[in-house]
Amino acid sequence: MFVRFSRYRFRDGAEAEGLEILRRHVAALRAADGCEDAWVAQCQHPSTELIVVARFRHETSLRAFEGRLRSDPSQGSDFFSLMRLTTQPPELTAYEIRDPA
Repeated sequence: MFVRFSRYRFRDGAEAEGLEILRRHVAALRAADGCEDAWVAQCQHPSTELIVVARFRHETSLRAFEGRLRSDPSQGSDFFSLMRLTTQPPELTAYEIRDPA
């Protein structure tokens, strides 16, 4: 099992627009082959920080989603529109769950 984690630090006042974009991104993640679930969460302090977490059954499914995100303009446009709203590039990492217990 694999977890895709991304963190976004938005400019003050841009959180609401960023949250809407991330909600669409989570919907695309949930619809991706092999994605078991995905969530968006907003930090309480500071509220300008949001994360997206998605759980994939297999690494190949995760990599296929990443490839579509980069190559399909309809998949990647929302994701790349976040850049103008953030203070720095997002942190994006994949983790392999070794012990599901």
